[in-house]
Amino acid sequence: MKGVLSSLTAFTVGAMLAVSAQAATEEPTSSAWQWLELLDKGKYANSYAEGSAIFRARISERSWESKVQIFRDAVGTVVWRDVEEVSSVADPPLLPKGQYAVVHYKSRFSDKKVYQEAVTLVLENGLWRVATYDIK
Repeated sequence: MKGVLSSLTAFTVGAMLAVSAQAATEEPTSSAWQWLELLDKGKYANSYAEGSAIFRARISERSWESKVQIFRDAVGTVVWRDVEEVSSVADPPLLPKGQYAVVHYKSRFSDKKVYQEAVTLVLENGLWRVATYDIK
């Protein structure tokens, strides 16, 4: 009985850790996806407003909207986008101290080119909000 209880406890702890790890990647991935949908729908002002304080401090709304519009006009609409990797990062270089997650995507736009998108999110007031967005 003791061996069964020990195995059950190990299984329960392992399952709890797996659920915790899954939640740690699902929440930022979901937040990043919702934010990217704003870009995909041309709602650039909304994407700016939904960004973190860090995001808004790094670029003005007018500049953000202009840069995104120019890029999206050049590449067209998203054909597909797949998550490649999600990683947690504490205190990354060039950003204020905090808890961050980076969601990496491989994306294809209607210009038929494949791009690498990286959405860095910061945990801000209990919510994952976009801190940076890079596309190559």
